[in-house]
Amino acid sequence: MNENVRDEVARERAELAALRVEKEMLSSQVKRLVRAESKLYEYQEQLDIQLKQYKELYELNKRLGASLELPAIFEQATAYIINNLGYERVLFFQQSGSAGGFAVCASDGYYDPRELSEVSRLTVSRSDPLLAPLFHGAEYLICTENCRQPELSAFRSRVQMDEYLLHPLGSREHPVALLAVGNSAPNAQHYSRVSGSEGELVGIGNLVGLLSSAIENQILYAGMKSILEQERVAEAKYRGIFENATEGIFQTTPQGRFLSCNSASAAILGYDTPEEAIESVSDIWQQICVTSQRLGELMETVLGGGTVQNFEAQFSQKDGSRRWVRLSLRPFFTENSELLHIDGIIQDITEGKRNEESLIKLSQAVEQSPVTIVITDTKGNIEFVNPKFTHLTGYTYEEALGKNPRVLKSEFNSPGLYRELWDTITAGKVWEGEFLNKKKSGELFAEHATISPIRNRDGVVTHYLAIKEDITERRQLEAQLIQSQKMESIGRLAGGVAHDFNNMLSVILGCVQLAMLRVSEGEKLWQYLEQISKAAQRSSDITRQLLAFSRKEIISPKEVNLNAQIIATQATLGRLIGEDVKLSFRPVTNIWSIKADPSQLDQILVNLAVNARDAMANGGSIAIETANVHIDRTYCQYHLDSTPGDYVRLAVSDSGSGMDRQTLTHIFEPFFTTKEVGKGTGLGLSTVYGIVRQNNGFINVYSEPGHGTTFQIYFPRCSGTAEIAEEFIEAEISGSGTVLLVEDDPLVREMARQMLEEIGYTVIESETAEQAVETCARGEVQIDVILTDVVMPGMNGKEMVAVIETMRPGIKVLFMSGYTSDLVAQRGVVDAGRHFIQKPFDMHSLSEKIRDALLGDQRSAL
Repeated sequence: MNENVRDEVARERAELAALRVEKEMLSSQVKRLVRAESKLYEYQEQLDIQLKQYKELYELNKRLGASLELPAIFEQATAYIINNLGYERVLFFQQSGSAGGFAVCASDGYYDPRELSEVSRLTVSRSDPLLAPLFHGAEYLICTENCRQPELSAFRSRVQMDEYLLHPLGSREHPVALLAVGNSAPNAQHYSRVSGSEGELVGIGNLVGLLSSAIENQILYAGMKSILEQERVAEAKYRGIFENATEGIFQTTPQGRFLSCNSASAAILGYDTPEEAIESVSDIWQQICVTSQRLGELMETVLGGGTVQNFEAQFSQKDGSRRWVRLSLRPFFTENSELLHIDGIIQDITEGKRNEESLIKLSQAVEQSPVTIVITDTKGNIEFVNPKFTHLTGYTYEEALGKNPRVLKSEFNSPGLYRELWDTITAGKVWEGEFLNKKKSGELFAEHATISPIRNRDGVVTHYLAIKEDITERRQLEAQLIQSQKMESIGRLAGGVAHDFNNMLSVILGCVQLAMLRVSEGEKLWQYLEQISKAAQRSSDITRQLLAFSRKEIISPKEVNLNAQIIATQATLGRLIGEDVKLSFRPVTNIWSIKADPSQLDQILVNLAVNARDAMANGGSIAIETANVHIDRTYCQYHLDSTPGDYVRLAVSDSGSGMDRQTLTHIFEPFFTTKEVGKGTGLGLSTVYGIVRQNNGFINVYSEPGHGTTFQIYFPRCSGTAEIAEEFIEAEISGSGTVLLVEDDPLVREMARQMLEEIGYTVIESETAEQAVETCARGEVQIDVILTDVVMPGMNGKEMVAVIETMRPGIKVLFMSGYTSDLVAQRGVVDAGRHFIQKPFDMHSLSEKIRDALLGDQRSAL
């Protein structure tokens, strides 16, 4: 029984243990079910949250799609982040500037004005180390409250967030914006914490995807909108330009019919409106007033696909009148190379053409002006000179630019003159006066200047204008006139003195002769009376010379053959000058007669021969030459003592020491002499001068130190003849070609230039032999013949021609000199066989000599 009980107990215990196990199993299953249900609730809650988020994202997406501006997108996004994602603060950074930096463009959650002000000005450079991970593949940057990374921690104070999440918007390589969300330290526990959880990142990631697309679409839309606006503005702009342009703009068919044109095109063609022009013009090409050849070339260019620029021609207007236009054309073709239309621009240049013609006339007037024109700035620096300036001064245009006109200053202009000039023109007034200036070569010249200010439209002085006239010749002629008047005055004085002195000498001689009748010849008193008589006789000779100078000596003129008179006097002259001086005579054939007192002619020859002998202490040569010459008005302009007509010229030349210019101005004055005391009275040349003037002639002297002297005396041709003379027949004055004129004397050079130009030659002037050589070295300069002086400073004429002939073999040359041709040839200054003309010469002689030189006629050769 006990066993049964024990078995029963054991069985019950076993069942009880089984029940306990089953209970534990059931309890475990219930717990798992409870936990599963709890998870299910959590999943449901999360699903509900996600569904809500997706719903809000969907709604946000619709709102973003309706937003056309970035500020509106940022506003919608910040509201979503604050209200749905539960963050305290939001910042949007937008790319700005060419450097690619980012600046805050939208914010929310900043209620402290100071914090708001600071973050509103916040910018982040693209090169900031904080952003480096984003540009190297990182999807975002996260900074939790426990973050210790330096760059991330340092950014907290800049964004005023203790924890934050920074996400790029747009492409990773080139984000267009940045999004920062997070919380401040004091309020973090009240908002969604930045932890980097999956749910947090999914929520932000969904928003970032939406925003990136929306922002890029908006940027694309804004770009397209901007392009469309630009196109609209451009179209309006170009439409305005087309309609309001002062130049005509048109489009035609290949046949020339207008497709469109603006008002300016219509007006140029004489129509009131573009519509009228389009309707009326059927062939624009026929309205171009040019030759058929030019029109053909124009159309060939256009039809061949070329553009035409600035084609100038006259266009025929509606009423038949013509206007000058400038035409530019450009053809347009289809893909099949078929000419579609032609675009053109037409500009009315009629007024410009008139102004151009006026400017050309003005320019020609300035360029060809016979006076110097100089324009300077207000500081006196030269900005313009005309060709006359370069011709006169020797300075080229380039050399003159930038210089002050005082570059021409000589020592003869006082400083006060320039102060007066400058004070006058700076006061806005006109200054007028004269300068004695210096050329580049050092030669002095006189000029009269008028200098005035030039004002702009506002009346402000911007430049100064100087108009200057070369008055060197005028001053030289004035000097000649003054010298002539002085000689006339001295002559009158000498004549009066000689007349009164002769009266007193008559008394002295008469009284001496009476006294000598009362005294025996051997007495002492007789000797005294004889000396008085001789002195009175010598004084009488002096008075006769003074009378000859004053042209008051009683003479007996008659028709004389000058050649015969010289031949008759040659023997006497030979004895006077001595054996160490060679005397030669070269008479002209068929010499004209002159009317003169033969004794006065002898006196002239003797005085000149003795004067020449005294100038040649070691011997030398005297050459006498005669010639028939014709003096024209041009020559008389530069020699005041002369008058036009026929003359017989007597030339006496020596190879002596010569005279300087200062001496030449006084040689005809009574009692002037360069000889030692007791070796001359100083009346020889004054007597010659008086005799020549008394016989209505004139005298010229040519001399330079070391080159001898030539006296040229001109006696008027007598109406009768001492022997049969050929009638003077003026040869035709004409010529053509280019003459290089080389002469250092400005007065002679100017006279020769005017003669040559009157004959018909083109003249190139050179002041020096060196300048002439430089001119000939330029191969492009055409020169047919050289007319050159013999004796010049530096290189003489012979040396110059030798140099030029190495560059231009066979060049024609005509030498000129105030010395006779005999003397020139004898001294070797010019080679024998060279063409030669003696100064002074008239236009007929010059024309004939130039022609002989060009043709190689040896009649004018030495």
